[in-house]
Amino acid sequence: MRRLLLLSLLVGCGVEPPAPEPTPFVVLPWSKTPPVLDREVRGLRELRVIAHLHSHWSHDACDGDPQPDGVPDEECLQDLRDALCTDRIDVAMTTDHPTHADETDLQTLLLLRGDDEEVLNAGGVAVGNRMTCESGHQVLFLPGIESSEMMPLGIEGHVPGGYGQAGADGVDAVHDVEGVAWIAHTETRDLADLATRRLDGIELYQLHANIAPDLREEFLGLDPFGFAADAGPFMFAEARGIEDPPNPDLAPLGFLLPNEPSIIALETLGQTQQIGVTGGTDAHQNVFAVDAGDGERIDSYRRMMRWFDNRVRVETPVTPQSVRDGLLAARSWIAFSVFGEPAGFDFFAEGDDLFEAGSEIAPGADIVVHPPTLDPRSPQANATPDVRTLLIHSDGTTRTTLAEVTDDSAIRVRADLPGVYRVEVWITPHHLTPYLGELPEYSEREVLWMQTGGIFVRP
Repeated sequence: MRRLLLLSLLVGCGVEPPAPEPTPFVVLPWSKTPPVLDREVRGLRELRVIAHLHSHWSHDACDGDPQPDGVPDEECLQDLRDALCTDRIDVAMTTDHPTHADETDLQTLLLLRGDDEEVLNAGGVAVGNRMTCESGHQVLFLPGIESSEMMPLGIEGHVPGGYGQAGADGVDAVHDVEGVAWIAHTETRDLADLATRRLDGIELYQLHANIAPDLREEFLGLDPFGFAADAGPFMFAEARGIEDPPNPDLAPLGFLLPNEPSIIALETLGQTQQIGVTGGTDAHQNVFAVDAGDGERIDSYRRMMRWFDNRVRVETPVTPQSVRDGLLAARSWIAFSVFGEPAGFDFFAEGDDLFEAGSEIAPGADIVVHPPTLDPRSPQANATPDVRTLLIHSDGTTRTTLAEVTDDSAIRVRADLPGVYRVEVWITPHHLTPYLGELPEYSEREVLWMQTGGIFVRP
């Protein structure tokens, strides 16, 4: 009461009251779990989706022994299930290899356990698995297969004719079982062959392309082991003599690069077809069976799915079909959210109507981009990241940056030219300094934060 009286006297006498003491910034502890994603845009729900993932039904998962003595490794599967909950993944599209996956039925590949709920199609057949985590978060499992020739997602039965089919016939066979016709490791593919297939989507980014020496050298033109020096401190800090190590989850600061051949594939195929994109996590939990400095194995399912995920906008309710429809409509992009949760991002075209990302449109509409900002719930220091958002156009031969902003100002560009319009967002993560130990210089490296597919303008 006395304080209020004093303040009123000061104001009444024309004296400014003392400014309140500023609240000191508190560095948020590093979280293995990203913020809750609860976003709806124009009636579409945005989901976190993993679209390339291996369980103990892949012959090379779980340290190369997924089914010891013929029995699936339940401990390895539990690691996967726990990771999906911790990473708050909404949809897990498993893509097990034909060996062992082709040797069992699709219902087994749903990975139903305990109190999981079967998700039925219109015919009453179980085609999905809805798992409820201890936190209440729900994960929808949808089965798929990765072979050298195809990676059908969300299938409702085994592909007739098997998984060795190439060309348009293979895509038709995937559609026969309601699957989405995707392909993995786009960086290794022949463009002329891809063009004959009429695929629904491709991997625009593949984790293994950045860290597998053979892929780096042959397909990206990089030093095969060039990533080791930069990524090593995150994973092998003790061996490097680093007393205050960086957080191992931030290892992509040491190796993440765009997969240029896959970008060329999007820009080339997109001249004549609507094609979606995803990033391939390709987690098997089979690379390094040793712990990083945080006591968790280097290649854990949890860690790899924390590095990046796919954002897919779908109609509600969330069902196997609505997820497939979101991918078929190419309403997807990649978020490397380990560098911070992106908030507020949007990408669409606006003319007489509004067209979502992935749409095929005529010239004359405006392409609109709302750059992302750092979600305040993300781990961060009292420092602001530098964010650079690019709107890029390609006619299949020439690539042009049409607009670039370094703040949250919206981009609006008239799409008069046919071709593929896409977005890249780059971040210099100054806000990550507290989690980098004695190597703060990594917070000065610009890295890819978001990467979209296209809006396709047709002549």
